[in-house]
Amino acid sequence: MSPQEIPYLSIREASTLIGLKKLSPVELVRAVLARIDRIEPKVHAFVTLRAEEALLAARAVEREITRKKYRGPLHGIPVGVKDTHYTKGIKTTAATPALADFVPSFDATVVERLRDAGAILLGKMNLPEFSFGGLTPGTYNPWDLSRTPGGSSGGSAAALAAGFLLGATGGDTTGSIRGPASYCGVVGLKPTFGLVSRYGITVISWSLDHVGPMTRTVEDNALMLNVLAGFDANDRSSVEVKVPNYAKALSRKVRGLRMGIPRPSLLEGVHDDVLRSFHEAVGVFKKLGVKIREIDIPFMREAEAAQRIIRISEASAYHETFLKNQPQRYGPSNVRRDVEAGSLITAAQYIRAQRVRGQILLELEKALEDLDVLLTPGESEPAGEPQRGKFNFKSYFNLTGLPGLALPSGFSVSPPGLPLGVQIVAGPFEEEMVYAVGHAYQSVTDWHTRRPPSESKGS
Repeated sequence: MSPQEIPYLSIREASTLIGLKKLSPVELVRAVLARIDRIEPKVHAFVTLRAEEALLAARAVEREITRKKYRGPLHGIPVGVKDTHYTKGIKTTAATPALADFVPSFDATVVERLRDAGAILLGKMNLPEFSFGGLTPGTYNPWDLSRTPGGSSGGSAAALAAGFLLGATGGDTTGSIRGPASYCGVVGLKPTFGLVSRYGITVISWSLDHVGPMTRTVEDNALMLNVLAGFDANDRSSVEVKVPNYAKALSRKVRGLRMGIPRPSLLEGVHDDVLRSFHEAVGVFKKLGVKIREIDIPFMREAEAAQRIIRISEASAYHETFLKNQPQRYGPSNVRRDVEAGSLITAAQYIRAQRVRGQILLELEKALEDLDVLLTPGESEPAGEPQRGKFNFKSYFNLTGLPGLALPSGFSVSPPGLPLGVQIVAGPFEEEMVYAVGHAYQSVTDWHTRRPPSESKGS
């Protein structure tokens, strides 16, 4: 295998080669760093790159594996984490001047779990200031350098698409894992609320924030979730549930499963190429023996309004100290404006939004009673195109807390060559189901194997 091929190995492939001693962690990290050195000046996915430290860690990991102290599939795998995730002794800036010099004294739980699994931290990934917004300023989509990778986990998605990492973490409050995954042609999971700890992660909204894995294949995503998931007493929203081996779910048969898809009226305004890709994906699932039924997704418009009120109210509470002590240290984004606006929302409005949320959950449970999964578009348009979709299929599942998996489903024709994605959703703590369905799709399609052109348009 040439050094140019190594950075696009899956976690499963790299782990197998490391176990067979056909690839060393040092070789893997060196190949990835060589690609970063060549391509990163165009993409700008990193806030902080720890090249020397990663090589030192790779040598240490190699010695461990030689001594047969193997920790599992992530042992020796280079990963990145969003720069909202606390990293002991390494700056965690959240891309804001307000935290430009902040060096945490401890790791976020998800970072600690990745380290314990033997993963090698290459660096911290770029995002919009404090994770606000659907764009990631300064980071460019590897498929077309004139376009956005999305946000807020845009650095993580761009790095995966560009071959800089084999796995990454993202944060998702309004769709910030699944949106960039769709725009960049990678896989991103927003887990069930409470499944993955948020301890040691910069807050947007306590009741809407989720943290999850981003990878290039569904199988790799399951391998990462095996490490990230599980109860954490330091996170008050963490839920004590039995954590299965998610990778084992990949062998589940999907024939006979019941899949709901949105009625055409809910897809109004969605880009023509996205609609084509979505309906082609539906056709693939029909061939796999999945039973398809059009459904109404209850209270989509009300859900968007409630989500916005809750998000900005809770963000304003988190930012109260920043606004009081260092308002001048916000960057040129609209974060300060937005959190100040959030402070004007009354307690009655916030409570009303939470009550609407409860009613939506009840209605959604009824809609899902005779279904196994939902399938929706991942984004309503290709990266950088106008957003004209009538509804946001991502933020709805932040509000309801259900797991959502975004995965590649094709490419646009006009404009040409941009990744498109679909989203698979299931009931609470049914990550095994979304992985089984997603893996079945990837087993008969090759969208996830495509790579950006070596010299992207717009470079």
